[in-house]
Amino acid sequence: MIDNPRLWIGALAVACFAAGLTAGAFLTESRAEARSEAARGAEVPFADYRRAMVERFQLEPERERLFAEVLRTYQQGIDDAGARLLREHRPELERELADLGARYQAYIRDHVLPPERRSEFDALSAEWRTLQ
Repeated sequence: MIDNPRLWIGALAVACFAAGLTAGAFLTESRAEARSEAARGAEVPFADYRRAMVERFQLEPERERLFAEVLRTYQQGIDDAGARLLREHRPELERELADLGARYQAYIRDHVLPPERRSEFDALSAEWRTLQ
């Protein structure tokens, strides 16, 4: 287990950043779609694919409903697989995120901050170590 709190902080920061980027991307792409689906009271994954299939094959309402249910079940399977893999590979992910956090913290210190402010950054980083 990783005992360096600085690495944990960096790993959590990177994980939050990645989650924010992912959420932003999904929200941006599906904002209009989500409004129309919410108006109908149903959350259907793969909405563009569903819409294209319904139009292409001229599915009857009952078959369209069944297709939407199949896609919901498929999305649930994807979500479950992702959660399972995350649980199974959590230690590896934590190590990789800690390494990534340390690398980017060094980039920030050594390439973003002016040399005269780096000692301030180091002192602040030392304070963060005590936060657990």
